[in-house]
Amino acid sequence: MSCTPLVYLNMDISFSIRTHDPDTGVVSSADAVPTYRVYVHGSDTPVLTGVMIARDALSVVGFYTKKIAATVANGFAADTVYTVAIDATVDGDPGGISYDFVVLTPIWSVATRTLTQSAAAVAAAVSGSDISILRGDSLSISLTGLGDISARTKLWFTVKLDTEDADAAAIIQIEETAGLLYLNGAVAATPANGDITVSDEVTGAITVTLDEIETAKLVVRSVLVYDVQMLTATDVDTLTSGAAAVTADVTRVIT
Repeated sequence: MSCTPLVYLNMDISFSIRTHDPDTGVVSSADAVPTYRVYVHGSDTPVLTGVMIARDALSVVGFYTKKIAATVANGFAADTVYTVAIDATVDGDPGGISYDFVVLTPIWSVATRTLTQSAAAVAAAVSGSDISILRGDSLSISLTGLGDISARTKLWFTVKLDTEDADAAAIIQIEETAGLLYLNGAVAATPANGDITVSDEVTGAITVTLDEIETAKLVVRSVLVYDVQMLTATDVDTLTSGAAAVTADVTRVIT
């Protein structure tokens, strides 16, 4: 049972299931072809519905897959988290499973960003504005071309598991003047361990840093979201957003 966790807009996403008889636990064919419903995460209204397809039924019992196009015409949008709910009935007993996945902005459509990291950290700008954080390493992310931020009264960098999460549940939240606010969904003990430095407020060039003491506390996750948001006297503006991930380090010692 699986689902593609990340896909770019206008590409295909695939998901699959194996069905079992709930009374015996034996792999069994469903009474009817399983159905699926795709939702924006947290929504009650599906953007797409349909039926799955039985695969290699003569050799593999209860194996169903589906490939759908993550296009605007099918109701999808970039930089959005979705949930697919699959329902199947076996021997008269209904059952189901669900998966989350993220649709990203196509690489060729994103604005130019400069993202830097230590030479040992494979990560930071793999594609477009997407970032990867290496657990246990000093984090330094440089973002340019955000636009004029000279009127700001606050500036935040936030990483979350889901866009619907409260700020207090953020994996990372750093504010320019207050420093590190939240880490792993808890109030940060040492605000000075996180920082946003503005190098050019007219073009919107900033560097976000997080001490290795804090990145070492992060949990490895492949599907996260982030943004940079600005508050002014009159407006709140999201300057950039994208997907993020925390990747595993090998050497865990940081002192």
